[in-house]
Amino acid sequence: MKRGVVLLTVLCLLFAGATAFGSSANELVVYHWWTAGGEKEAIDALFEAFIDEHPEYSIVQNPVAGGGGGILRAQIKTMIMAGNPPDTFQITYGHGMISSFVSVLQPIDDLIKGYNIPEDVYEWGRVDGVMYGVPLNLMQNNCLWFNVDLVEELGIEMPIKSLDEFLGVCARIKAEGYIPLAVGAGMGQQFWLGTLFEAVNSALPGGGADFLVDYYAGKTMPSESEVFIETLKVLRTLIVNGFVNNDWSALTWDQASDLMATGKAVFYVMGDWAKGHFTSMNMVPNVDFGYQPFPGTDDVFIGHADCFVLPIGVDRKIAKDWIQFLTTVKAANTFCPIKGAAPFVLDAPLDVYDDITKEILGYFRDDGVAKVLSQFGAPPESYLDIFGTAFSEFFNAPEINENTLGNFDYAYEEVFLF
Repeated sequence: MKRGVVLLTVLCLLFAGATAFGSSANELVVYHWWTAGGEKEAIDALFEAFIDEHPEYSIVQNPVAGGGGGILRAQIKTMIMAGNPPDTFQITYGHGMISSFVSVLQPIDDLIKGYNIPEDVYEWGRVDGVMYGVPLNLMQNNCLWFNVDLVEELGIEMPIKSLDEFLGVCARIKAEGYIPLAVGAGMGQQFWLGTLFEAVNSALPGGGADFLVDYYAGKTMPSESEVFIETLKVLRTLIVNGFVNNDWSALTWDQASDLMATGKAVFYVMGDWAKGHFTSMNMVPNVDFGYQPFPGTDDVFIGHADCFVLPIGVDRKIAKDWIQFLTTVKAANTFCPIKGAAPFVLDAPLDVYDDITKEILGYFRDDGVAKVLSQFGAPPESYLDIFGTAFSEFFNAPEINENTLGNFDYAYEEVFLF
């Protein structure tokens, strides 16, 4: 076992009222959801780097499986209500998600002074002008990953430039007996269908930044939006034409990525954390797998970040030292290359990053590319579960009619409390 790290195996359903296990002053109790592939390797390396800086400390980490953190967030709420918050926990970074927790979080502005990240990134996470979470890693959501061997075998010219071209390529792939697009939204991970929705939407006229900003702010009713309906039509095309795997509702995100990695599927839409999963399988970027922005979306960057927060009631030096450590170049360049993400820190050397990450970072820093917070950060927390269910119901019965749109409207009203 690595020095200074105590790994507690925490099942998805933790007992109510779990405590910080009577931790000593030198034990940092951390909850996170990184349990798969490169994600797990990255957080373990980050903990080791923190211990290197603070050898007097040790880590009690509590990984809670469940992609996207829904199970963890429910557990954290139970702990806080019981008066037993951990020292720190992970949530996705963005004003919508953080607003859902702000009543139980401490401001951290004083702890992260001098954190050298773009002002736009600060604005992504501020709630009423106050910072509550320290963003660790930049992630692009509208990524299209592809199996290089299959693309070459099938004579597919990359990059694919438009949504129509992509659909045509999918038809060719299916005719050759391969799965065109791997999808995994099972085991409580229906929200990944929202990531596919964002990518497709951003490839359509009137979609992307023009649509998503207002949509995630509660200003665009689905049934009244032409581009929302057009997005559903494209998703329906993917489903009814057999362009996605039939077992999408039984697979987790990483199991779906394995379909592409093992040569069963050609394409996969997922954020750049998928790259960390591929490299953990000893796949080489631009040799075994490739990347491009989802076809037709190279003028928009749909992104978010992970962050750590300080719950109300936690006033321990070790917890504050952890938050401050996360603002360092060492933290960024320890965690991000393994995770498959890019660093926010403007002065982070980039020689430790592969060409794909540098390309993604180039898109983010391009003033001509619109930046949009994804479903994981912009809307209220409830969006992920409520719309995950709505999208899953649509995937199972992909009809577009008054009842379908009414279901999406009802979900929207539930999220934004109309």
